[in-house]
Amino acid sequence: MEHPNVALLRRAWAAYSRGDVDGFAACLTDDWREYEVGEEGYVTLDDERPTMALHRSAFPDKHTDILQVVADDATVACYCIVTATHTRTYIDAEPTGKRLVVHEMMFNRVRDGRLAETWALTAGPGFYRQITGRDAPVSVDNLG
Repeated sequence: MEHPNVALLRRAWAAYSRGDVDGFAACLTDDWREYEVGEEGYVTLDDERPTMALHRSAFPDKHTDILQVVADDATVACYCIVTATHTRTYIDAEPTGKRLVVHEMMFNRVRDGRLAETWALTAGPGFYRQITGRDAPVSVDNLG
């Protein structure tokens, strides 16, 4: 049987991939924060909403494959691959049809059956750099 925190992680990031803000929010505490490793500050769900909408628009097939998971009662961590095809305008980049891939590790603290904090670390270039060869605007999340 799958650990409840693994099931929680899978539900949360499946909703995120679909752009389902309500489904994602249902998996989070009211004070959820996401931190990017090596960056200062954090984002909240309200900060993340525009990025989710932008990704859903530009990459309708965006999908997160969770490949490895480790969980206990307080933490769930995973290695995942996020894939998407650039079929619509993304920020200032017209559709290219490129297949994009981002490798990511996430570490999540769980409180009362919901994700309370997330630390994300991506490897390699984000979506925007893969499309344009330029750095992403600072307003874009770690998948940028």
